[in-house]
Amino acid sequence: MTALLAMMTALVISISLTPLMIRLAPRMRMVDLPDPRKVHLTPIPRVGGLGIAVGTLTAIMLFVPIDGIVGWYLFGAAVLLVFGAADDSMELGHWVKFVGQFIAVIPIVHFGDLWVTTLPVFDIALSPWIGKPFTVIAIVGVINAINHSDGLDGLASGEALMSFAAIAYLGFLAGDGQCLAIAAAAAGGILGFLRFNTHPARVFMGDAGSQFIGYTLGVMVVLLTQKVNPALSMAIPALLLGLPIVDIIAVFAQRIHGGMNWFKASRNHIHHRLLAIGFQHYQAVLIIYTVQAVMVVNAVNLAYESDLVIIGLYLALSALVFIALIAAERTGWRADVAGRSWLILGILDSIHESKAVAVVPRWLVFVAVPAFMVVASFSVNELAVDSKVALALVALLLVAYVSLRKKSHGEYLSRLAVYALIPLLVWSGQPGGLPEAAEYKPFTDVFFIALGICVLLAAKFAADRDQFAPNTMDFLLLLFVVIAGFVLSSGEETTARLGSLLIQVVVLFYGCELIMRISRAGAQVLSAAAAVSLVAIALRAAG
Repeated sequence: MTALLAMMTALVISISLTPLMIRLAPRMRMVDLPDPRKVHLTPIPRVGGLGIAVGTLTAIMLFVPIDGIVGWYLFGAAVLLVFGAADDSMELGHWVKFVGQFIAVIPIVHFGDLWVTTLPVFDIALSPWIGKPFTVIAIVGVINAINHSDGLDGLASGEALMSFAAIAYLGFLAGDGQCLAIAAAAAGGILGFLRFNTHPARVFMGDAGSQFIGYTLGVMVVLLTQKVNPALSMAIPALLLGLPIVDIIAVFAQRIHGGMNWFKASRNHIHHRLLAIGFQHYQAVLIIYTVQAVMVVNAVNLAYESDLVIIGLYLALSALVFIALIAAERTGWRADVAGRSWLILGILDSIHESKAVAVVPRWLVFVAVPAFMVVASFSVNELAVDSKVALALVALLLVAYVSLRKKSHGEYLSRLAVYALIPLLVWSGQPGGLPEAAEYKPFTDVFFIALGICVLLAAKFAADRDQFAPNTMDFLLLLFVVIAGFVLSSGEETTARLGSLLIQVVVLFYGCELIMRISRAGAQVLSAAAAVSLVAIALRAAG
C-alpha cells in the first residue's frame, strides 16, 4: 500500500504542477524553440521535468525511510534538477552539464557505497578503485542516454516508465519495500507528465526531466542488482534500460565514423531514422515502445539467467532493429506509401461507424463506472492508517470541487479526487467490489471485460474523435496492463491477485476519463458517486 500511495502522491503532484509550470515557462525562459534538428514546429514549454522531479521526490521523502543511499540519492537529484533547469533556461554547454552530472553521481557511489562489485559476463570481482569509477561513468552514461532519447512526444518518458515498472516488480518479488516505493514514485511522476506530453505535446520534460529520470534509472538498476537482490544476473541492467543505451552507442559510433563532434546534436537517432523513412510521429513512438517492452519483459523473465544469455538476447534484439532500419534506408522502402494501412488501425478505420456503436458503449460506461464505485464502497475492509489519510484527502478534494465547480479548474479537482479514490476502492475492497465467494468471481471478470470492451469501442468509434482520441499513452498503458496481467497472473496467488487489481484500476480510469469527456455532467456524476462511496465507507467504519 505504501508503494501505491507513493505513486499516487507523485502522480497528483506532477499532474497538478505541470499546468502551472506551462503558464510560467515564458517568464522563466524555459521554452524549446524549433530548429532544423527538431521535429516540433512551434515553441513548446520545457518545464515538465520539474513536475516529474518534484512529484517523485516529495513522494519519496514522505513514504521512504531516508537512509544513507536514499539521502545521497536525494542530494544528487537536487543537483541535477538545478543544473537541468538552468540548462532549460539558458542553454548550458555540454561540459557544464557533465560537471553537474558528476557532482550528482559521485557522492551516492562514494559516500552511499552504491557501486558495481562484479563485472558482468566475466564474473570478475572489482575492487573499489575500479568498481566505483566504473559505476560513476555507467550512471552518467545512463543519464545521457535518456537525455538523448528525448526526441519525440512521450518517447523517453514512456521508455523509462516501462523500466521503472520492471524494477518495481523485481523489487516487489525481492520483498524490498524501499526499491518498490522509489520506482513506483518515479512511475507516478512520469504518468502525471505524460498526461500533457503525448502527441501533440503541450510540454516537454527538458533537461531537468531527462537527466533526473536517467539518474534515477541508473541508481535504481545498481541498487536492485547490488543491494536488493545480488542473485540477479549482473547483465540484467542492459535489458532493463533497453533501447536508449544501444541507441546512444550507435549514434556516437556514427558521429565518430563521420568525423562529427561527439556531443553536437544530430538527427541520427532511431526515432529520427524512423521518421525519415515515412513513419508518422506516433507510429515511430509505438515501434520504439514495442521494442522496449520486449526487452523489459525479457529482463523480468530472464532475471536469473546467465549473463551471456542476457547479453546475447540484448545484442540480437538491438541488431534486428538496426538491420531493419538499414535495409529500409538502402532499399528506399517507405512507410507512407499511398494506400498502405497502418497495422490494425487501417482495418478498424474501414468499419462503418454506426450510431449504435458510437453511442451505446458510451452510456453503458456512464452507468457502470459510478455504479461500481458505490457498490465497491460497501465491501471495503478494515482500512490502514495511510488509507484513511488518503480518503481524507479525497474528501477535501471533493469539498474544494463543490466550492469551485463553476471555475475552469473545478473539474480538474473532481478528476483528481476520483482518480485517487478508485485504486483505494479496488485495493481495499474485495475483488470487483463483491464478496470473496468463488461464485462471484466469474461475474466480476465478465463485468470488467465488458467494461473494457465498451471503453475501447467508445474511444475508437466516437462521433467526435477529438473527445477521446486514442494516443501513444493509451497504447503504453494498454501494453503495460496486458504484460503485467500475464506476468502477475502466472505467479503465486498474491501476485496473480495484484495483476487482476491492476487491470481493474486501469479500466476504471479510462472509463472515468471517457465519462468526463462525453458529458458536461460527467464530473458531477462521478463526484456524486465518490461522495456516496466516502459516506458508505465512513458509516461502515463507524458501525
